[in-house]
Amino acid sequence: MSIKVGPNNVVYEGVVKNVEKSLIPQVLIVTVESPDIKTTFDIHKMLKNFEVNDRVRITISKVRPNFKEGVDLVMKGYIVSKKVGEGIYKLIISLWGFLLIVESKSDAIYNLFDYMDEIYFKVEVI
Repeated sequence: MSIKVGPNNVVYEGVVKNVEKSLIPQVLIVTVESPDIKTTFDIHKMLKNFEVNDRVRITISKVRPNFKEGVDLVMKGYIVSKKVGEGIYKLIISLWGFLLIVESKSDAIYNLFDYMDEIYFKVEVI
């Protein structure tokens, strides 16, 4: 699946490639990869609802997405940085202290969001 960009959101699918312990106690660092996007984010270990090799659908949205309570992971945050370098467009999002980094060769996600936009980050296992 490629990146689907709407007026208020972006949706894409990937595979959980890595789940590792952070230096911060009880926090995990998760990496999700697809051909077009690499997504890395922090999560408290009690919120993790997926395993390595799980296929997931990620939604980053300016409006609260529909979700299955107790099943899907949904977090709220803000765009804190946008960077471009070596053909990679990068968004850095603060999820109330946890970090979310989205890297893509396409500028579609980069151009959809602006500094300090309030966003919702949703991960659902498919």
